[in-house]
Amino acid sequence: MPSAAKLPFVARTLMPREISANATMALTLGAIEGGLVGVVVKTQFGEVADPMWVNLAVATVAGAPAFANLASLSISELAEGRDKTAWVSSLQALTAIFCLLMAFVPETVAGLMIITALMVGARLSWAGVITLRSAIWRANFPRHVRGQITGRITVIYSLVIALSAGLTGFLMNHWPEVWRIIFPLAGLMGLVAAWRYQRVRIRMGARLRQQELAEAANRPGGQLRQSWEILKTDQWYRRYMMTMFAFGSGNLMVIALLVVLLTEQFDVSRFSQVMITTTLPLLCLSIFTPIWARRLDSVHILDYRAKQAWTFVLAVGLFAAASAFNVIAGFWLGALALGAAFAGGKLGWNLGHNDFASDERSTLYMGIHVTLTGIRGLISPLLGVLVYQQLETVSEDFGRFVLLLPFTLTLGGAITFVILARWRRREMGL
Repeated sequence: MPSAAKLPFVARTLMPREISANATMALTLGAIEGGLVGVVVKTQFGEVADPMWVNLAVATVAGAPAFANLASLSISELAEGRDKTAWVSSLQALTAIFCLLMAFVPETVAGLMIITALMVGARLSWAGVITLRSAIWRANFPRHVRGQITGRITVIYSLVIALSAGLTGFLMNHWPEVWRIIFPLAGLMGLVAAWRYQRVRIRMGARLRQQELAEAANRPGGQLRQSWEILKTDQWYRRYMMTMFAFGSGNLMVIALLVVLLTEQFDVSRFSQVMITTTLPLLCLSIFTPIWARRLDSVHILDYRAKQAWTFVLAVGLFAAASAFNVIAGFWLGALALGAAFAGGKLGWNLGHNDFASDERSTLYMGIHVTLTGIRGLISPLLGVLVYQQLETVSEDFGRFVLLLPFTLTLGGAITFVILARWRRREMGL
């Protein structure tokens, strides 16, 4: 981590505010992690509806953090040329309110639908935060240290999410209804975080808003049309997005499938499910993030992904082997590897688009990125669960092999990143 004295004044001043606000908001995010809510849905509502519909609800809430990004392009367009700090704080407050309301749903079929809808609403709001916050970080933190600063922020709030989710899972083993207490408390902390984020300022924010308005005025057809033009004309960004789509689709299947497999095939406790799907990965994320941050600050995103992607291949491979050969310990090892993968993946996901975009188009490029994430987030978990259900109809316990599907997708993506990185270096004469 660079010395604070070497940072621009605004970056030096605002970094502690970002860390503090994100750490507080992490208490809310811990409650609405897809893995934790998936466990709540599977274990608390499993007896009130047909198992297939419960599993599809699990896929929906597990995929919600990803497919909620479908709203990002629209949100970025609405916030274009406006005060992004105000937008971020408002969306944080909305996220917190949805989280709070989840605690009061009845354990009925209607309640299953309501908690799923509230989870989607919370994640839609948070997707807007992620999109707009990326522009704030780009403005406030220089390129050569952006990954490391973002990494520090990520480490702190990931630790908070991991510990809060782990505590909730532990308590659920002894008191299954404890989430009805945890969720309102988490929602209240989110409201505090939203209030505190209003103090964050953007370096040369007025100029950035003017640049965005000028860019928008010269952009006929709105952001959707412009996004399509970017994908047609920026071949390297298009290749990056296509590879991310296949690679990310595999990753996004995993959590929902783990919740279903650990419950139906291996009868794993609530606490162990939360530890494997949420807490352990996030704890490992905090350990490996600084390592990946230094790497990201020094190379192009394609070179970065060419190495980082293989940690996902390792993690999903361990999960697939554990499930196929009925080795419970393999799930715990996979969770550790997934944390190392998430550490680098989150950094690359938040910042990678900046290696293709100019300052005034950063929000637009991020909007394209998160929208495509939303599409695969909507499709992939549901597809994974449907494939699982189909395999179970073919032969008893055959569903245990479903993780070979995301493994194949992540492996193909990792190989493609290696090829793209070599092509780019050759084109650049490096």
